[in-house]
Amino acid sequence: MELNFPVNCQLGYYRIVGTCNGVVCLCDDLFGELKNLFLWNPSIQKITTLPLPLIKPQQPHMFVLGFGANNDDDYKLVRLVYNINDDVVSRYSIPPEVEIFSLNSGVWRRVIGVGVKHCMVEFMWSQVFLNGAVHWIAYDVDPTNSGVRSSVMAFSVADEVFKEIMLPEGLVGEIAMNLSVMVFEGSLAVVKYEREIDGGSCEVWVMKSYGGLESWSRLYRVNLVEDMEKVVGFRCNGEVLFSTRGNDMVLYDPSSGDKKDLGIRGSARSFYVQNYVESLVLLRGNSVVSDEFLEGMGSLSMQ
Repeated sequence: MELNFPVNCQLGYYRIVGTCNGVVCLCDDLFGELKNLFLWNPSIQKITTLPLPLIKPQQPHMFVLGFGANNDDDYKLVRLVYNINDDVVSRYSIPPEVEIFSLNSGVWRRVIGVGVKHCMVEFMWSQVFLNGAVHWIAYDVDPTNSGVRSSVMAFSVADEVFKEIMLPEGLVGEIAMNLSVMVFEGSLAVVKYEREIDGGSCEVWVMKSYGGLESWSRLYRVNLVEDMEKVVGFRCNGEVLFSTRGNDMVLYDPSSGDKKDLGIRGSARSFYVQNYVESLVLLRGNSVVSDEFLEGMGSLSMQ
C-alpha cells in the first residue's frame, strides 16, 4: 500500500529511525546533521514536527538516535552524541553526551551521569524497540588485548537507564559493523555478515529468553548469492526479506532455499521492514507542520 507522506522531501530522503504502537519516527540526517524530526501516524495521516535537539557540538561528531514508548504512552527519543577524536583505537570520545525528548513534555532535556561506556554503531545502522527498550549494536575496546568487543546496548524508555546485553562467543569478537540488531518472531536477534568478493554469507542468531546469555542460538546461515546483500526483515512464517545490490527486495525461504523477487525497487538504505499495528496515537495532538513542508507531497510505500 502506498501512502502520501505530508512533508516536502527536499533531498529525496528521510530515514525511519523506528516504529512503535503505530507511530513512525523519521529524520533527515543524510549528511550527518539533523535538520528535521517527525512523528507520523500513517493510519490517521497525522504528523508532528519535533523541536531540534539541544546538543549542538562545534567539533566533528557522530550521533545515534533511538525511539520507543513507555507504558504510559509517552513516546521518547534518546540521542547520544559522540565527539570524534584522533585516537587510533577508539575514534569516538566516551562517554557521549545524552539527551532525551518526551512527547508528553514536548521538550528535550540533557541527561547526566547515565554511564554509557560503549560506542554505538553509527547513525545509519539499525535500532529496534523490544520489551520496552531500544536496542543498538555497540562496541568497546577490550583492555586485555586491545581488541574490540561487541555487544547490544539497551535503553529502557520507562526508566531511562542503559544496560548491556552480552553476545555469545560466536559474535562477541566480531567487528560491530558486521552486525545488525533485529527482531525475529518477537525475540531479539542479531545478523552477522561475512563479506567476500563473490557475496559472502550471513548468520541469524536469536536470544530465545530475553536477557539470558545462554539462550543465544544460531538459527541458520545463508549464502549471499545472486546479489543478495542485506537482511531487512523477517516474515511471521520465517521467510527472510533481503535487499540486493541491484536495489530490489527479494523473499528468501531458508528451509527450501527458494527466492522470489517481490517487484519492490529501492536501495539497501531505503528499505525498512517492521510489523505495523494501526493506532489513533497523535489524534488529539496538534500538528505543527509548517506550510513550507506541505508545499510538496512525498510518498512512502508501506510493505
